[in-house]
Amino acid sequence: MLSKKKKKRAMMLFSYSHSSIPPFKTLALNRKLIPIPRRLLTVMLSSAPKQPFVKVPDLTADETALVSKQAFQRYTSSDLNRRNGTGVAIVWFRNDLRLLDNEALLRAWASSAAVLPVYCVDPRNFGTTHYFGFPKTGAIRVQFLIECLTDLKNNLMKQGLNLLIQHGKPEEILPTVVKATGAHTVYAHKETCSEEVFVERLVHKGLQQVVLPIGSSNQKPLNPKLQLIWGSTLYHIDDLPFDANNLPDVYTQFRKSVESKCSIRVCCKLPLSLGPCPSNGLDEIGGWGTIPSLEQLGVHERTASQCDNGMHFVGGESAALGRLHDYFWKKDLLKVYKETRNGMLGPDYSTKFSPWLASGSLSPRYIYEEVKRYEKERLANDSTYWVLFELIWRDYFRFLSIKCGNSIFHIGGPRKIMSKWSQDQSLFESWRDGRTGYPLIDANMKELSTTGFMSNRGRQIVCSFLVRDMGIDWRMGAEWFETCLLDYDPCSNYGNWTYGAGVGNDPREDRYFSIPKQAKTYDPDGEYVAYWLPELRSIPKERRHFPGNLYIKQIVPLKFGSPSLKPNPVNAEKNRQRSQRRR
Repeated sequence: MLSKKKKKRAMMLFSYSHSSIPPFKTLALNRKLIPIPRRLLTVMLSSAPKQPFVKVPDLTADETALVSKQAFQRYTSSDLNRRNGTGVAIVWFRNDLRLLDNEALLRAWASSAAVLPVYCVDPRNFGTTHYFGFPKTGAIRVQFLIECLTDLKNNLMKQGLNLLIQHGKPEEILPTVVKATGAHTVYAHKETCSEEVFVERLVHKGLQQVVLPIGSSNQKPLNPKLQLIWGSTLYHIDDLPFDANNLPDVYTQFRKSVESKCSIRVCCKLPLSLGPCPSNGLDEIGGWGTIPSLEQLGVHERTASQCDNGMHFVGGESAALGRLHDYFWKKDLLKVYKETRNGMLGPDYSTKFSPWLASGSLSPRYIYEEVKRYEKERLANDSTYWVLFELIWRDYFRFLSIKCGNSIFHIGGPRKIMSKWSQDQSLFESWRDGRTGYPLIDANMKELSTTGFMSNRGRQIVCSFLVRDMGIDWRMGAEWFETCLLDYDPCSNYGNWTYGAGVGNDPREDRYFSIPKQAKTYDPDGEYVAYWLPELRSIPKERRHFPGNLYIKQIVPLKFGSPSLKPNPVNAEKNRQRSQRRR
């Protein structure tokens, strides 16, 4: 039983400084867990406000369906209903899980009399990361993928098609499906990183082993083709004013060049119907298949406690269209994006488009056209431009992966900078699990593991802390992000980590984010850290970021000192000289 003194202290710790913070069932008192009697817990829970996670987009199912329907109507053209193709064409869906502005899908429709959409559940995508053996795809992203596939299948069925789902390697599945259906071409979107390109080569090789039936003895045997389409960026690779291998080494040069010399292609329109599906061959391969479950992909159901906080992103093209409508048109937040984009708490400080961009559920060109429509119908300002500015960053990392190849995954990065990095497992795990003793780091890492998302500002801060303050091999951080992030794609993830670690295409090698300054600027009242670290809620706001003995011990001193640590006099002069580098 708790003493009266401990009961009083527990009640104080359970008080709320932010009305949206849900209650917790264990209390940390100077790192010691204090059991709470059931009767006392019941009183505390009944009197405390409770709010579940926030769904993104913040729309009802009916609202999402209506928004999606209206978007499809705007991008459907009756002029496209004449098709001159023959036979069967396959669409191999990869990281392009959408119908709107999907050129591979449209090309398959135009070149055929029947279209067969295929998705391969490749076991390699659910293995382990290259260097450190983390899960390649974490549970939250697996759930998001399942939702994306469910929505893709539903949208295809509305357009007269369906989605064939096969478990296995594409280089084994696609030749089998081609042989069964007699398909003449497999259409897919082109990828740029080595693992994905390797699969493309294997698929091409496998298709060369398939001989299509010929109409007469005078015809030469035909092999099905793999037709790769570029469709993942705002600016098309063929429209760049330079070859990708001659990409400028600095983003600003790239941006100014494409903005002044290139135009953005319009989104592809859809015909009234994409059907029919092939009439023969599906029985030979076991029918349409089913969308995999978490268990089939080796992932256990996430516990309810993991789902209580933060944002829950809904997968699929319909949700993506719903989020854009919610942010741009319903809440009218586009006009203030530049002012709010560095926030950390809540769903609406930024667009949150990245999970759908990464899965290909949302086209960057569709975002561009909606921005332009908003500028025409409402207003144009720095904020409307800044959304496009960020999309160009995404383009840059995609094209950079072509120029730099596998060097973006190497310890020295594209610049081949050799540094002595630590791989101390204990230090890394304290960062990974949010146990560093620095609330701003710990809160961000707990948000990542709970929701699969972290703000852009947070990503820069935790990267800087890992590589600058802890001296840990940046690839450990990059691979952990690969596991956790809903919006993981290799180009952006490793591009950003090489940039943050000073081994990428950036002239500033020692990019440092000062935790005291970041905390003061972006979470001045400690609301963000208190949300994710419940033990800080009873602490005065001005002490939440550096609570001293009221929080766990700091695992390492900051490179430039900390308000709670005595500065190192040996580094004082160096700190003064480098102070301009603090962000």
